[in-house]
Amino acid sequence: MSLPGPTPPPPSDYTTYGAPQYANGQLLDGQNAGQAYPGQYGAFPGQYGAEPQKSFLATWLFSLLLGGLGVDRFYLGKIGTGIAKLLTLGGLGCWSLVDLIITLAGKQTDKNRRPLAGYAQHKKVAVVVTVVYVVVSLVISVFVGVASAAVVRQAATPPIISAAPVTQESASSSAEPTTTEPAAGEDRPHLTAQTLTGTGDAVKTVDLKGLPAVATFTCKACSGNTVLETNGAEMLLVNTVGAYTGSHLVDTSAGAPTTEFNISADSAWTLKIEDVDTVPSTLDKASGHGDTVLYWDVATDKAAITNKGEGNFVVQGFGSEVPELPVNKVGDYSGTVKLTPGFVQVNSDGDWTITPK
Repeated sequence: MSLPGPTPPPPSDYTTYGAPQYANGQLLDGQNAGQAYPGQYGAFPGQYGAEPQKSFLATWLFSLLLGGLGVDRFYLGKIGTGIAKLLTLGGLGCWSLVDLIITLAGKQTDKNRRPLAGYAQHKKVAVVVTVVYVVVSLVISVFVGVASAAVVRQAATPPIISAAPVTQESASSSAEPTTTEPAAGEDRPHLTAQTLTGTGDAVKTVDLKGLPAVATFTCKACSGNTVLETNGAEMLLVNTVGAYTGSHLVDTSAGAPTTEFNISADSAWTLKIEDVDTVPSTLDKASGHGDTVLYWDVATDKAAITNKGEGNFVVQGFGSEVPELPVNKVGDYSGTVKLTPGFVQVNSDGDWTITPK
């Protein structure tokens, strides 16, 4: 005979702490299968290892100041697109602008697609600062552009020696009663010729009144270094060894006027300064030896030029609004170049020719 034992408890839907409860396979009222409950392991907001949200302020500043380098995307953890943005310099600016707009609109997210922290508190300040920054940047860019244009215009100052010299032909025609127009070159002030002499090194003060002039330097007995410098725009006119005779244009533009000539020589020398009207006009082929100034008065802007020498051979033209440099070579030369009619400066240590084409 068996002794009665304890009666086992009836089967029941026991519950697991913190887990959804079911009755006959159905969730109890008010519960969701995916709902997190306080008792579930790791389901509370302070779960260990959760990444903090990225800052809106930091993202905005990176996008505004360093967007072209992709720093904002690196900060958000988007390494791949950050590298692409860096290599393209912010998509040539377009990508940087789009990212900045997205950030200011509150649509930017981190690599996990989470919104940025602090957007609501700082969005107004960010928008205002961005607008001010853009306006100031535009004003600075315009100012720099205007300043750069002014520098370029100053560097390309039209030569002030574009008038043809007065020749015997023009002087005689001006005496005819049938015309009241001044001859070429007579409608401007003229420089009075002056001759400076000395022996050895010297500094000579002159007053050219800001007018273009021709300086002819001669030192026939020089044997050492022979140098002629000015404090004007042309600076170094002569730098050779031994005897020298040659002519140079000075004050060819409205830059710094010449007020001093610095001479280095070991013998007696002569420096004659004359108005550009004394420059001879060339109606056809021109030829000469050494440094010379001429007026190229032909009906074409192409010239065949030759030179026989060992040193620098330079041809400068002053007939156009911007001075021309058709030839700048060393040694012998032969070629056809563009040369606008007008004053021409030739620098050579040998024989040269200029022929219209």
